[in-house]
Amino acid sequence: MHRRLLVIAAVAVATSPLAVSSAKAGSNVIIIDGDTIRMDGITIRIMELDTPETFKSRCENELVLGLAAKEHLRSLLDCGTVTYEATGTDRYGRTLAKVHVGGVNVGQQMIRDGVALPYQPGKNAKLARLRQWCGPNAGLDNTWKNTGAK
Repeated sequence: MHRRLLVIAAVAVATSPLAVSSAKAGSNVIIIDGDTIRMDGITIRIMELDTPETFKSRCENELVLGLAAKEHLRSLLDCGTVTYEATGTDRYGRTLAKVHVGGVNVGQQMIRDGVALPYQPGKNAKLARLRQWCGPNAGLDNTWKNTGAK
């Protein structure tokens, strides 16, 4: 009986979020870009989506779209209390989390609103997202660098 309770407890701990936190709209939430925020001193990479880069963008269109995604994220986060459920960290040390505002999954809403794409791992998936943001004539090679085509 004790062993069964220990197993159940271990499974509950292993599958529960690492942290849950919240902040009122506009307070302690800094928008870094369309898929990354800083809240309570923690840098949070929103799971499930990818948005165009605003820092080191590969083309002008990526920068324009990235700024639009950042602004859209701000409008969503300003709608209510921001909460997140941390599930781990990424290779950059950012907290990976699902972010919600008033019960709405922010990542899924950004995708529905057309300012983000679903995150898929791998170089080919990243290149496909970059080509969608920069266009087929951007001259992006497999290292995601612009090769000069316009």
